[in-house]
Amino acid sequence: MTMGPLEYMVIEFEGNHFTGEILPELRALRDRGVMRIVDLVFIQKDMDGNLVAQELSDLSEEQAKPFGPIAGDMLRLFSPEDVEEVAGELPRNSSAAIALIEHTWAVRLKETISRAQGRVLRDGLVSEADVEALSMELAAEQAAAEQAAAEQAATQQMM
Repeated sequence: MTMGPLEYMVIEFEGNHFTGEILPELRALRDRGVMRIVDLVFIQKDMDGNLVAQELSDLSEEQAKPFGPIAGDMLRLFSPEDVEEVAGELPRNSSAAIALIEHTWAVRLKETISRAQGRVLRDGLVSEADVEALSMELAAEQAAAEQAAAEQAATQQMM
């Protein structure tokens, strides 16, 4: 079975709870074949620094119910060391989700590249800070272009 690229993500939440607001988007992305969650661990650190960590696959049937089909995809790939590393970075009275995401949208592309006797020489993700900077730059360019177009339209109306 060909797998898509895997991305490791740690999402920190203030306070010691998960609201479930992200679940509908995760389900929608899975249903559209964009991605799937391969592993998911929840970590909670209380005010005293005590930790509780649970794999999604360890949740009771009732606890796992909101996750729907996402819960069936788990491969349990995170090690205790992975969890300990993330837990060590968490401030007290916070929680985190460690997710291993498969980019299923890329499976056919990966297979096609292989059939064409090609290979990916490099890959990776652009940092969030760089994406944010690019997004701001593009927004500024778009605003400037819209302003120039508005000024040009106003000038033409005056003629």
